[in-house]
Amino acid sequence: MIAADFYRSLLCRDPQLAPVRADLAGVLLSEGDLDAAVAESSAALAVDPSLVQALLVRAAALKTLCRFDEAAEDFQRAATLAPGRAMMLVNLGNTYAEIARLGDAERALRQAVALAPDSKEAQLSLSSVLIKLDRLAEAEAPCRAALALDPGLVAAHQNLSGILARTDPGAARFHRDAAYRRQHVFVEPAPRPERTVLVLAAAEAANVPLADLIPRATTSVIRWYVEYATGDPDPALAQADVVFNAIGDADMAPELPQSVRRLLDGRRVLNAPEKVALTRRCDLPGLLAGIPGIVVPAVTRHESGEPPGIAGPILIRPIGSHGGEGLRRYDDAGALADLPTGPCYVTRFVDYASADGWYRKYRVIFAEGRPYPYHLAISRRWLVHYWTSGMEQDASRRDEERRFLANPEAAIGSAAMAALGAIGERLGLDYAGIDFGFLPDGRLVVFEANATMLVHPERDACFAYRNPAVEAIRSAFEAMLERGGSPMT
Repeated sequence: MIAADFYRSLLCRDPQLAPVRADLAGVLLSEGDLDAAVAESSAALAVDPSLVQALLVRAAALKTLCRFDEAAEDFQRAATLAPGRAMMLVNLGNTYAEIARLGDAERALRQAVALAPDSKEAQLSLSSVLIKLDRLAEAEAPCRAALALDPGLVAAHQNLSGILARTDPGAARFHRDAAYRRQHVFVEPAPRPERTVLVLAAAEAANVPLADLIPRATTSVIRWYVEYATGDPDPALAQADVVFNAIGDADMAPELPQSVRRLLDGRRVLNAPEKVALTRRCDLPGLLAGIPGIVVPAVTRHESGEPPGIAGPILIRPIGSHGGEGLRRYDDAGALADLPTGPCYVTRFVDYASADGWYRKYRVIFAEGRPYPYHLAISRRWLVHYWTSGMEQDASRRDEERRFLANPEAAIGSAAMAALGAIGERLGLDYAGIDFGFLPDGRLVVFEANATMLVHPERDACFAYRNPAVEAIRSAFEAMLERGGSPMT
């Protein structure tokens, strides 16, 4: 406070000293008084709109407050006024990444790397953005460059483990170990904390995507990669207001160490591990058996080299894969030459084409068992993915989705909504989702139902109509965090 008082005394003599206000803003930022830092830097910019120092302080404060759009504008203005500063471009690129402007983020970070190839922050940030763009081959070089600059850089080991997971599982395991044996607890403080959530996570890709569900401005997150927990956990972990088990893929979930179970004993846990364990694809037909008006195609789990055991047409997918990765369809199971290496699921394919020839895949999210519509993708292909379905090219299909989101019962009928409610109750998870379609006879056909479903807001104006549905899900999720979960058994 002494430094702040000094700058205030100078401003008492001359309130128009913009650099002094910028210095004061910087002190307030370092002290964690974010709102005051924004106010003082804004006052400095009112006097001198080109004061780069004030722009950078305000941008940093806004970013910490999770006001990413505003922060990106300030970082961009500063980068235009003072070009050639690598760390400024790193901050700009990382802020763009927060608001899913990934192309802009990549451009800023490539400029930063060109200016400062020996900056581990620039190299690491570029690799992270390329991973988000699913350009894993390109992400490897900057990630290795960051590790060459700092062999103990945990985030770089995390990135490289994900990059290599598909192509070199052994090397991926090496980098996972290198990351999480150094650090297995990560704290993400909220600028205005109202609660703290302890998130149980797995080092492999088995986690519920929470980034766009947890309200970051008000919720501090402690992310704990539980399979690397050693000895007695830090007692601070037990002080979290609620525990959320983010290990949502039952096939990939690690065994919880006893030290973790001891800490959780008696706590209320959202998405309790024993409930997630019931949602493997091969267990879903039994779990949902008897619910009226639905069809759950037969699914069997197979180890490498086993015969399918289900008459064609069939779908074969590797265990633990999502988003259609590795999925193959065989219309004649007898003509199947070989199964994929490693364990896989074999599912009876059910043709769910509508009478108009289109395939409709609906997604609904469950929060505490209540169904919330999330999207409807309509495609000419049976393997429907929202972003390859061409919805952006067809206003009539978007209108159909809009009607579903606005009034799902009117769109799919009361019987289907009742079936969804029964499915949510049967799953027993605090947070989950379901992908489904409809057969020509009106029955709901279940593709998958589990905790790993992605929800995110839309920045593209073409799809802005989806955001009220997203906000309803996020509000329900936040209310769920307030109420807590189920006791561990």
